[in-house]
Amino acid sequence: MMPTLSRVPISHIRVVGELREINEVSLQKAISVHSVKGFFGLDLVAVREDILKLPWLKSVSVRRIWPRGLRVIAVEHKAEARWHDGGFLAADGTLFYPSASRYSANLPILKGTVGIHTEMLWQFRELRQALRPIKRQIWKFIRTKRPVWRVELDDGLVIVFEKRNSIAAIKKFAKTAAALFGKRLGNLSRVDLRYANGFSVRWRQNVSSLVSYRVNSSEK
Repeated sequence: MMPTLSRVPISHIRVVGELREINEVSLQKAISVHSVKGFFGLDLVAVREDILKLPWLKSVSVRRIWPRGLRVIAVEHKAEARWHDGGFLAADGTLFYPSASRYSANLPILKGTVGIHTEMLWQFRELRQALRPIKRQIWKFIRTKRPVWRVELDDGLVIVFEKRNSIAAIKKFAKTAAALFGKRLGNLSRVDLRYANGFSVRWRQNVSSLVSYRVNSSEK
């Protein structure tokens, strides 16, 4: 007996996309509850909405492929950082909350008040670029309601600075530090940039000092 036109079964599903965190089994499961409606009776909008409920998915498109197939194009979020409450920040600034990722432990942590996650991601990128001269990576970037910001680097160094001159202060320090401290740079435990013409440093042996620096007017 031939199936009615609305009940023509779906015989194959093709998934297109570079998937790292989501497997095709999860996608097939999300589609299966709809496939009973057949090739023509399938609600593509409903299928797409259910697939998008899967963690890590950024966008999905679903279309029929004649005579009995479906083509699903799926794009995952690419996490650039972790948000302090367990979420992830995608490269476009989207905050999402999937299950644990296999590479989450290697991502830097951003911590701030509600609603500033996208702004913090852009600032994180600027700070990361500013620190390139000292060849250190940001492990944690913290902003509170106070105008004092803080970054923790991958070697344990903590840098404290003010919001009003954040990027400029970091750039000045990074340009100065390599030449000023040399191999001793790794012995610093804390740097405070909240000075008009200098910065204070604390060594891992708890010895404090104030170091002044100047930047030529031609430098930015």
